[in-house]
Amino acid sequence: MPYFLRHLSTVGPTAEPVFDPAWGRFLDTLPAMAWLADTKGRLLYANEAWREATGLRGDVRDLSRFGDLVHPEDRERLGGAGRAHAGGSTAYEFRLRRADGQYRWVLERIHAWRDAKGAQIGFVGGAVDIHEQKRHEQRLSLIALRQTSLACFGRFILEQTEIETVSAEAVRLFCEHLRLPAGLLLRGDPEGIEAPRIFCARGFAADVSPALVSLPATGSTRHYPEDGDDFPLPAAWLEAGGWRQGLAVPVDPLAPSRGWFVGLSTELPDLPPSLNYARELAAIFAVAEARVRAERDLRAGSERALQIQKMEAVGLLAGGVAHDFNNLLTAIRCFAELLRDDLPGETQRSRVDDILHASSRASHLVRQLLAFSRHEVVQSEPVDLQSLVDNLRGFIRSLLSEHVRIRFELGEAPAWCHADPKQIEQVLFNLCLNARDVMVVDGTLTVGVGPAPASPDGGRRVRLTVGDTGPGIPPEVQARLFQPFFTTKPRGRGTGLGLAASRAIAREFGGDLTFETEAGKGSVFHLDLPEVASPYAFEPEPEPTRASRAPGRSLLLVEDDDLVRAVTTLLAESFGHKVTAFGDSGEALAWAEQGGLATIDLLMTDIVMPNLSGHALSKRLRTLRPDLPVLYMSGYVDDEETRAAIAQPGVLFLAKPFSHHELASRLEAALAPLAAGPEDDSDRPADGETQGFLP
Repeated sequence: MPYFLRHLSTVGPTAEPVFDPAWGRFLDTLPAMAWLADTKGRLLYANEAWREATGLRGDVRDLSRFGDLVHPEDRERLGGAGRAHAGGSTAYEFRLRRADGQYRWVLERIHAWRDAKGAQIGFVGGAVDIHEQKRHEQRLSLIALRQTSLACFGRFILEQTEIETVSAEAVRLFCEHLRLPAGLLLRGDPEGIEAPRIFCARGFAADVSPALVSLPATGSTRHYPEDGDDFPLPAAWLEAGGWRQGLAVPVDPLAPSRGWFVGLSTELPDLPPSLNYARELAAIFAVAEARVRAERDLRAGSERALQIQKMEAVGLLAGGVAHDFNNLLTAIRCFAELLRDDLPGETQRSRVDDILHASSRASHLVRQLLAFSRHEVVQSEPVDLQSLVDNLRGFIRSLLSEHVRIRFELGEAPAWCHADPKQIEQVLFNLCLNARDVMVVDGTLTVGVGPAPASPDGGRRVRLTVGDTGPGIPPEVQARLFQPFFTTKPRGRGTGLGLAASRAIAREFGGDLTFETEAGKGSVFHLDLPEVASPYAFEPEPEPTRASRAPGRSLLLVEDDDLVRAVTTLLAESFGHKVTAFGDSGEALAWAEQGGLATIDLLMTDIVMPNLSGHALSKRLRTLRPDLPVLYMSGYVDDEETRAAIAQPGVLFLAKPFSHHELASRLEAALAPLAAGPEDDSDRPADGETQGFLP
């Protein structure tokens, strides 16, 4: 107990403690609050600091009124501490309402007031203002709590592989630690392809879909309503929702188009000063997002690599199967044509026509296998899109489901372009299959041919269109529609290469593949190709008859397949030619080197053969006779050098399976330089010259 209290601990005539006013004047000089009370709770004295803080007059004696100044949340705790006071020293903290109406934290200590004999005669108390210290402690505690939450969030994201889960946790922390009732994560596209959108939301009663999300161009923090014109969410939408305060923090200040955290409140008081936490949270989220996306891209890349390996394996298998299958189809087709020409009755001929139709459909399947394995030989030539589509009517119908109707819109005038007809057919099939797959319940497939709008440089173009009446293409899909490996089909039903390959084919021939779509009404794809300036130069020649062939030529035929060699020999001899046939290229080379080469006018050779390929055989023979014409035959080429050589202008190539008309036409073209008669020495090319044939 203080000395002055021990010295003046006396009891007056009324059995009350006596306090010398001189000591009161001394206590009035102290900045801390001080007071004296008897054991009955009556206030005997309060210094000036106490009176100023509480606003109570100095003559107030009832301390019960002092309890009204204590914060409601602290009254019960303060009362319990007072009741537990047993005459010793007690200290506790509470919030005291000052005269200006504000609550401030104070630390109060109470001592027992005793007389000279040690008997308690009252209480003495003192209090100091610790409000700033308390606020500092709370601020440090909040900082520690937030740092702990950031550390926990950092550990949390290391265990997550889904960006949706990470985003939801980040929005939760953003709202809770900034004391905001609602929050959003707005996502953008740094490449500017996709429109900004709401990726994650918290604290909203219903789905949130503002009409327009506009991400700020710079990465500084935005406040609403102060930055209303540059706030990510439209002011009209915020006002309609009753939101009166808003805070927006960029995920990455250096790349604000990546996304923004937005917190909203319906209260007008300023937002809590915790921007540093918001920025640190956004920075951790940006790192987490980059990691998750990198891992996702890595997994996707691994899956694509595995898919490519599978495609290569299947491609090799498909190429091998196609090679043997084309040989069989060649024999079936040619023997069937010979049989049809020899049959007298129309009924019997129609049955053979069915065989030819089946072989034609099978050849289309082989072409798809070869296109898939990239072993198909590309041969550009004039193509009439009208005739191409018209000839494929039945095949296109066979691709469709029963619930899909088909409508052809073909013009009367030819639509000529310069392309590989097989690849154009592949594009047509891809588009038809995609259209069929999007029309799940019912629909109409439209295939049309006609003129296209002029190219950017003013050139004329022709157009092949494929339209459907499906649901249309969503905006988020449109931007990625032609990306390789992108597909909306279920796993196992699409590789994501169809449209990408189709556009590549279109651009290879100087055109393009575009589309138009409308939600609920369907989509239309346009294949635009440059129109041939003089289509009359490419009018198809009438099918030659066997009697029109120029007889008397000697052919060297090298073909390892027995059926193909037999039917080719039979057809060539029916055209009036003499054929020397070999099933082994090594035997043919030995025969030629022993003098047989001088007796032949044309080398007809398959390309893919064991030991010595057809291309290698022709090179060996033409070192002995440079002017030797060569006609290649194959349905499959597995060598890049050979494929490049065949694609050169002037090289004659006959694709398997072929018909007897196609064989006759190619033979006439190969033998055309000899049609005028024997060459003299002046007409014979010099060494190294090839007359446009393969060197």
